[in-house]
Amino acid sequence: MCGAETRFVRNSWILPADLAREWPREFVDRESQLCAECGANRRVRGIAEVLVSLYGENSRSVIELMREEPFRRLAIAEINSIGRMHPFLADHPRLSYSEYPEEDLMNLSYPDASFDLVLTSDTLEHVPDPRLALRETRRVLRAGGRHVFTVPHDPRRERTRSRKGLAAQHHGRGGGPYALVTRQADMLAHTDFGADVEEILREAGFAPETFFDGVEAVFCGVVRPPGP
Repeated sequence: MCGAETRFVRNSWILPADLAREWPREFVDRESQLCAECGANRRVRGIAEVLVSLYGENSRSVIELMREEPFRRLAIAEINSIGRMHPFLADHPRLSYSEYPEEDLMNLSYPDASFDLVLTSDTLEHVPDPRLALRETRRVLRAGGRHVFTVPHDPRRERTRSRKGLAAQHHGRGGGPYALVTRQADMLAHTDFGADVEEILREAGFAPETFFDGVEAVFCGVVRPPGP
């Protein structure tokens, strides 16, 4: 993210006890392992690594990628701030930044084919209909564009499921002493994503790509140019 050589800090209180018990143990690592320099967690650094690998020419971090002209020419939509990446993206000359639900992912206000890149991180699970949201991000992307995103997905679950009828689950609340800091968080989850995220991307009209580092999966829906 920031290009610093530093240490990562693991915080076992990053998740409340009920989610820590339900989700794979790696979820603590994806939400933790905080960079001591910029504060980015592993999930956000996963997105950063994918952006650098897809769009970087000589850059090795997002802070360097932001200086490269090809990346600065892209039209980018950041829907919900990408954690500690947002301060870096905020300097991008063609960034359109919005927060959900003020910008409704199921009915985006942007015209067709407006962007080269759409970014969301752990947002689609809070949208009542994430499949409709993906069709919307597909609509606003140009040919060759990408929607790069993360969702908390459990590969042990074969199929993605709606949480309708299940006990309410709120994300963003920590455990232990960290709960005091995050007690106002009220991010209701509507969907539990499983091992079929690529299938869901295909149904939305994307060509799927998945980047996995052993802990965090970053998904990418690509808009293929029309054939001859």
